[in-house]
Amino acid sequence: MRTLFGWGIKLAFVGLIYAGVSGAIPLTLPDTIFGYQVPDAAKRFAGAGGQLQEIADKTQTGFKGIADSLK
Repeated sequence: MRTLFGWGIKLAFVGLIYAGVSGAIPLTLPDTIFGYQVPDAAKRFAGAGGQLQEIADKTQTGFKGIADSLK
């Protein structure tokens, strides 16, 4: 039972990370976390999640157009 609970927590954490990276959850980072400055690269990476979703949508639309033309 403890093993299942541990795996459930790990999978939930990975799911949250995936949702944040894929743009499903808007993610913004503060300037400082616990007194430490957040690097600019981390802020850009966090903001790029929405751009990844836009690229995925465009790619999917393009493949649908190709598939429809082949029918």
